[in-house]
Amino acid sequence: MHLLKRALTVLSIAILIISCSDFDEQDFTVLLPIAGEDVVFFTDESGTIINLDGSASSDVNNLGFEYRWEIVESPEGFEPALEGAATATPTLRLDDGISGRIVISMIIFRDDQQARDFINIDVNPLIATVLLINAIEGDEAARLEVPAANIQGNAVAPLNADETYYPINLDEAADAEGNVELNVNYNNATLSVTGALSALGSYTLYLTGSQEAPELSLVAKRYNENTIPLTLVGLDAANVAPGVNDMVLFIDARAVGFDIVPVDLLFGGLGVVEQFDTLNYQQNAEILFAKSSLLPLPIWATVNGERVSNSASIALNTTDEGQFGTFVLFKDGSSEHGNTLTFINNSALLRDD
Repeated sequence: MHLLKRALTVLSIAILIISCSDFDEQDFTVLLPIAGEDVVFFTDESGTIINLDGSASSDVNNLGFEYRWEIVESPEGFEPALEGAATATPTLRLDDGISGRIVISMIIFRDDQQARDFINIDVNPLIATVLLINAIEGDEAARLEVPAANIQGNAVAPLNADETYYPINLDEAADAEGNVELNVNYNNATLSVTGALSALGSYTLYLTGSQEAPELSLVAKRYNENTIPLTLVGLDAANVAPGVNDMVLFIDARAVGFDIVPVDLLFGGLGVVEQFDTLNYQQNAEILFAKSSLLPLPIWATVNGERVSNSASIALNTTDEGQFGTFVLFKDGSSEHGNTLTFINNSALLRDD
């Protein structure tokens, strides 16, 4: 009986193979369309022509197929044009001043068979970047969340900055009034702040206060990678140490023939017009400084002439343009002076994507 079943099974397989061999493979294949990765494109950097590439598409039987590209969606008031839409590598021409998302469909087809893939191209998107700084002493991490942009950030340890800025597409995240909701998950609660973010703007979201009474403060940076003039760097100072007021930064400039003096005094002597001045709790100030004058000298915080922090120094890559960084004073009961001064290289936290 078992032998009969096996014989019938073999016979069935043989019949199936014969039946399949009678099928005309020229009439059927499996199409695998690949239109390419989604891209963000800035016309001021790359011009108004985008080269598309669907040549990675294939079919399993290598029988060949044709292409058909189409623009399915484009920003209102603009008419981008496809050239070579029946080829694997067409060209997309953009209007001057265009901003928004272009959705392109790529169809590969053979006779009546077809398969489709899409590519999203964000041209001159309204992007703002946000960095979270957890300025609360303790043991609770914080996490940035931007629901409208589907962003869930890293866990940020106390007295630390996140390891990256988060790019927020304002076309997607802003409400009808242009506001964006930023949330911070902290100590089993969600804190929220709403702000009108600007395209190409850079923002720091400070989590301040205490574990029992946390607060959010959203600060727009005047000087960032998009606004800093050539040959200059942007420097920021922020006081987020509760109970510390009248903070003044001092610098030890003895190594270059000066004395221990307020930073503003030394920088003013080097031609810097703006000043950090005196900072109370939750205040910040920004200045522009010549790259050629940057010195890696010790800087610390004082209150009424008394030192209240450790030393930190400016650490920026001055070979690149658009560099900026921030001195942040944290409350830190474990430190020698009761506070910790940290220099954050903001430029190093910007993501390429």
